[in-house]
Amino acid sequence: MACPPEIHLTFWKRQIAVSESALAAFADLAKSDSEVREQVRQAATPMHVVNLAKEKGHVFTQATMMKMQAEKMKQLHDDHINDASSWGEALLICFGEHS
Repeated sequence: MACPPEIHLTFWKRQIAVSESALAAFADLAKSDSEVREQVRQAATPMHVVNLAKEKGHVFTQATMMKMQAEKMKQLHDDHINDASSWGEALLICFGEHS
């Protein structure tokens, strides 16, 4: 017996919210922990960040991270992003930490 579509939709909305809150918690960790911040700065790909976060107990999807980064990039002036020396640094800038 298949579940009604609204149950699937509710499940996925809940999963997205959990993933977004885990990403926000990891961003806070990166702001407060210089070692984690440097590891994010050195990340070559989004998957490196997802795996680092998972090691630290924060589980979110690459898709969630990319969507949230894109939303935050819309709010920044191009000069802020152009100054990034790596993909990871651009991510830190988007989430408010680039020192």
